[in-house]
Amino acid sequence: MVSASDEHGGPDGVPGASGGFLESYLPFLLHRSYQLLSETFHAGLADVGLDITECRIINSLADFGPLTLQRIQTHTYIVQPTASRACARLERRGLITRRVGRDDKRQRIFELSAEGWDLSRRLMDVSRAALAETVTRISLDPRRLEAMLRQLIADLERGAPGAAGSRHGGLEGP
Repeated sequence: MVSASDEHGGPDGVPGASGGFLESYLPFLLHRSYQLLSETFHAGLADVGLDITECRIINSLADFGPLTLQRIQTHTYIVQPTASRACARLERRGLITRRVGRDDKRQRIFELSAEGWDLSRRLMDVSRAALAETVTRISLDPRRLEAMLRQLIADLERGAPGAAGSRHGGLEGP
């Protein structure tokens, strides 16, 4: 018996596609490439003692300064309960501080402590070293790839269903 993949070159007739649906599904391919690109970075985190969620929060606070939990979620693509728990762990370790909002007393503002700033610089070093090592393994020009990904993100954010500039539309998938 001939499958749709055999007859048309790939699932749904996509030339050059191999395997089943997932192997030709763009969100899956992007996630898979993220996982592979991140392996070296994740290995470098072992001596830092943070998980990837905590690293994203530290890096966001280093890049953007003091942030509310909602802004942390927006910058890191981390859902609220996970972000809350990670911020609590970082606060217990003395890497971030929390204060009450000036205008809205219900609001909590998080920022890096001096120790958090030191760790953020260390994370940047780990990231740069991991990226330098990883780039040697890919055949694409990293600057061109980055430009293409930025363009893809901009295009998708412009056309995100039901959200002008939403950064969370369509993040979940197979």
